[in-house]
Amino acid sequence: MRTHAERVVRLCGTPREIGVQMGARLGSRLDANIARYALERAPAVPDAHEGAWRRGALHWLRSLPERYQEEFEGLAQGAGLELERVAQWGYLEILLSGACSSAIVTLESRIWVARNNDFRAPDLWGYTAIKEVPGRIPTITFGMEGDVFTGTGVNREHLWLHYHYLPPPAAEPVTAAYLPCYLFLVEALETCRSLAEVEALLERLPRSAPMLLFAVDGEACRHALYECGNTWHRPWEQGTAWRVGTNHSPAIPSERDASPLSSANRYARLTNRVESLVRSPAPRSAAEDLISILGDPGIERRDDDECTVYANVACPSTGELWYTFGGHPAASRGEWHRLCWPW
Repeated sequence: MRTHAERVVRLCGTPREIGVQMGARLGSRLDANIARYALERAPAVPDAHEGAWRRGALHWLRSLPERYQEEFEGLAQGAGLELERVAQWGYLEILLSGACSSAIVTLESRIWVARNNDFRAPDLWGYTAIKEVPGRIPTITFGMEGDVFTGTGVNREHLWLHYHYLPPPAAEPVTAAYLPCYLFLVEALETCRSLAEVEALLERLPRSAPMLLFAVDGEACRHALYECGNTWHRPWEQGTAWRVGTNHSPAIPSERDASPLSSANRYARLTNRVESLVRSPAPRSAAEDLISILGDPGIERRDDDECTVYANVACPSTGELWYTFGGHPAASRGEWHRLCWPW
């Protein structure tokens, strides 16, 4: 297992320079990681998309904003790989869904966030990148080693963002101008300082899939949960002391079903645990309590095919950040480590 020190990298420079640095750091390991990831993820790609993640990757890459094209180009250059190979890694995600469980909760006047990210290929996750691009807000992101995009991160302005997949309703027309949710998240972290700026970006940039977006403005001590379609968004109960979410709309009743770890059942268990925590007269430690909740067998995914691959607990206001690496499912069996705030 790679050590904590090997799992955190700090990169400074233009997007291309950051890509070259990361590619050189990875070397041949990047190609091996892509092959492993594709092997474990490809079976989940719907039949209609079989092979599309290979054939359409380069065209997809050229539809992205230049900032992200340049980082992919640098990554390929630094690792000595064909650009198309690296693009396939990013494009595969747009064809797939995932499962996640999260909570935002106010404890002793501080806003905390707890997050499980459920995917395949758990050994490839549990990495942290600190990126500083000139003219943009520096960020900390969590995911796979070498990731250009992310589903979870925080920026130097103490703005925390992460998202969950939502199943699409009746098909909305999607064009190449619609950005993947994981690209939107990086763009928001690198350009936004407040919830108002996140909302403005949601108005301006259409996304390729629906999502639940969890947001904490640590500077203003505000939080929000947004349900987002491709071209619209709406906030849910901004004034509440806590919010939870899994993989269905807050507008849909969370009726339990036969699958023990379905979105509805995880939601019900998460709600129960968070309500109990908020009512508790003397929590031992916000971080420890939230870590315990994420590792609950009724919340954490422990399937053979898909499990919790990484987990986070954070107080964005104070810059307290915890993440897991090694061991899976990650929340209960991974090694929790506190990351020092770098700014």
